[in-house]
Amino acid sequence: MTETPKEGNEPTRNEGGKEFTTKAEYNRALVRQENWSTAEQMRSESKQGEDFIKERQRVHTQQGLSRQQAAAVQMKKANESLEAHREQNLSLGRAVYEEVAGWRAGAKQQKEEWSAYGKAVAAKMKAAEDRGPAAAVAALSAQKKSIAAETRRDDELKAKAREELKAQQVAAVKEQVAKVKSDTADQVTDNAKRYFYEQRLAAASETKQQQQVWEKERAINKEKHQEVQKLRRSKAKSARVGGTKSRQDLAAQRQAEAASVREAKRKLADEHKRMMQEHYTHRAETVKGVIANSFVQPSESLDPSSPTSSFYSVTNIRSPSPEPGTADRT
Repeated sequence: MTETPKEGNEPTRNEGGKEFTTKAEYNRALVRQENWSTAEQMRSESKQGEDFIKERQRVHTQQGLSRQQAAAVQMKKANESLEAHREQNLSLGRAVYEEVAGWRAGAKQQKEEWSAYGKAVAAKMKAAEDRGPAAAVAALSAQKKSIAAETRRDDELKAKAREELKAQQVAAVKEQVAKVKSDTADQVTDNAKRYFYEQRLAAASETKQQQQVWEKERAINKEKHQEVQKLRRSKAKSARVGGTKSRQDLAAQRQAEAASVREAKRKLADEHKRMMQEHYTHRAETVKGVIANSFVQPSESLDPSSPTSSFYSVTNIRSPSPEPGTADRT
């Protein structure tokens, strides 16, 4: 991109038409070049500062998002663990309920079977009593007693097994409840919150320290930049002062040259005027001599009737015998 020349910045031409650069133009070009390089450096440093701030904000935002995501993941895991414990308790309770319901159904069925069996035995006893033999009654009574004893032993074993299984289920449920309580206790929750808070506090402290370091570095860079700018300003000022002095010297030189040129022109004009006066004087004398020679002087007149005298007076501007000195004036 070419710069449009301003008034006073046109290149100077000498008498031969060749261009040459003055000291003022050269100094102005140096100042413009220095200003342009300074502006380019300032723009580069400004862009670097903006990129640094954007990068710092991006890192800060990324760290915040990562911590927020980590907290969300931690809360999600805690909720999933609690939901898993709840589902496990529900499944265990459902299994215990189904097992107890099965036991109840089995007991009811067994009760119905024993009721039917007792009714059959009673019917047999009644039939035996109807037949009347005492031996048959005694045998049936002994059989009933043995069956009843076996039934009681079986019932006791089943009740004992039921109580043991129930105790095992209760112990498993209590253990699971204790585990869930211990995992979701206030102290554990407080410790988790405290740990998360300490993590955030440590990250904040680290960020603050980094910010302080960045601020110190920025202050140092600012001081360095100010020193560099001060040095550049002093150089520019000295260049301006030198340019001003050069312009003053050039103006004084040009004034002296103009004065000498004017003096030379004045001398030439005086010399030309003197030469013109001499030329005019010489021409005037020549014209006067021509006019004087065009007529016959009384001392040089001859016989008017002489043809020779008339011929010379009419046809020749000079007399046949000119006076000494007349040829020099012509």
